Amino acid sequence: MSGVSTAHVYHRTLDPNSQDSLARLARQIRPGSRVLDLGAGPGVLGRYLAEALDCAVDGVEYNPVAVAEAASWYRQLECADLESIALTERFAGQRYDFILCADILEHLRQPGALLAQLPDLLAPNGRVLLSVPNAAYAGLIAELLGGDFRYRPEGLLDETHLRFFTHDSLRRLLEAHGLRAIALETTIMDLNRSEFADQWIDGGWAETLPVEVIRALLDRPEALVYQFIVTAVPANDAGETVVSVPAEATSAAQAALTARLAARMPAVTTMLTVAIVTHAPDLSVLTAMLESLGRALRHASERKLLDRAQLILVDNGPGSGWRESLRQLLDAADLPATVELLSGQGNVGYGAAHNLAFHQGIGEFHLILNPDVLLEEDALSEGLTFLAAHPEVGLVAPAAWDGDGRRQYLCKRYPTVLDLALRGFAPAWLRRGFRNRLDRYELRDRIDDTVLWDPPIASGCFMLCRRAALDQLGGFRPEYFLYFEDFDLSLRLAAVARLVYVPAVRVVHLGGHAARKGVRHVGLFLRAAAMFFNRHGWRWW
Repeated sequence: MSGVSTAHVYHRTLDPNSQDSLARLARQIRPGSRVLDLGAGPGVLGRYLAEALDCAVDGVEYNPVAVAEAASWYRQLECADLESIALTERFAGQRYDFILCADILEHLRQPGALLAQLPDLLAPNGRVLLSVPNAAYAGLIAELLGGDFRYRPEGLLDETHLRFFTHDSLRRLLEAHGLRAIALETTIMDLNRSEFADQWIDGGWAETLPVEVIRALLDRPEALVYQFIVTAVPANDAGETVVSVPAEATSAAQAALTARLAARMPAVTTMLTVAIVTHAPDLSVLTAMLESLGRALRHASERKLLDRAQLILVDNGPGSGWRESLRQLLDAADLPATVELLSGQGNVGYGAAHNLAFHQGIGEFHLILNPDVLLEEDALSEGLTFLAAHPEVGLVAPAAWDGDGRRQYLCKRYPTVLDLALRGFAPAWLRRGFRNRLDRYELRDRIDDTVLWDPPIASGCFMLCRRAALDQLGGFRPEYFLYFEDFDLSLRLAAVARLVYVPAVRVVHLGGHAARKGVRHVGLFLRAAAMFFNRHGWRWW
């Protein structure tokens, strides 16, 4: 297959309808194409391309046993070492629509030397298709953190692997040798189906590593990515460069594993994690909020509703300028909770910042809280009591008032584009003409002093959640930088648990007045709105 001294032949099958890397590479190749298969092995891919797609296939394979098996499917199959072959000489005059490197680069000492030859062999509009294993897979990293690094006959730590790649290191390698990624796909592998399953299922690092570490490993977009599948073109070709792991890589499988982690390593039954994200906050308002939080935590503790509390404050401000001020403020607050300050990551967005706190948290209950929300003394007691009585509930939304004592309506119906345009951008005189419509959107016909079950959307300023429900979702979708992350979370949460408005849970939301949006915030709002409607469905009127 490559420049290694083993006689091992990798016998694989190709099901063109499957989701493995070989099938996904094959599906990108057009019938009748000219293809160069580097590391052809016993010819599984070459045979399919020749027989099913009528392609003209050439190839290179290092192992003479594999060459003998594969030869009949190739026009020209060279038995040669990919580390030293001069491709333009062996295939002089040929130009290929597709060049394949299916799980090859990891077997080479100097893969860049091979990649550098490929642009000269591509036809106009030709593509390099390659797959490589992901060295940042959660199981591999966890095994290393657990003090082990075991080579195996096959898999991510195949004993013939000489190079290891992450998403970023693969991109840099391509760019350094005249290629540019224009498309990126991934294959996903559950931990319990991987070569690391024994550690996950039967103990080992799954029991010895801190739960926070494992949750952090599973939270990364590439956590369960087993392979990267990349389409590349010569660097001077026009088009967009792909630089990030697709969002869908954070899959349902990943959410299921984090939920399983919570089941295997349960949090303290009566522990609450409070997560707050700040960005250049008003310190006087934040001080008042922390004072109210302290009173609410003590009230719940005194009534035996809460054994322990954890506060995680994420500083999303620029640089580290706020770190010391926030640290001093937290120390002065003297909260009945363990306190952690996460700072220095920059402004990663509201949802992504809350995810940092979420995956550091260990409470059975998780409170998403804005820094401008003041809690009534019994707010947490009422919320925790309701959650304890209703195990089917995943989120409690509060009754809220602004600083002037006017009721706010934090729960909403599913929005239309018109609702959002009126509420966010229309002048007051125009909004008055649509008062009935906006009142309905804000559920004013349903919100009173009685419990309201299953409101479609809850505000992100105060979300008292059951952690098990959030675990199934993996937290917020980080692609929502600002705006609509709470809308999206509410709709996804409703698929796994119930949302409830509980008027006995009372807060004051000082930031509840609508503000005119600057140009940047308008752009962020419109981008997030489009993302939300594209995912959940457009309603115009």
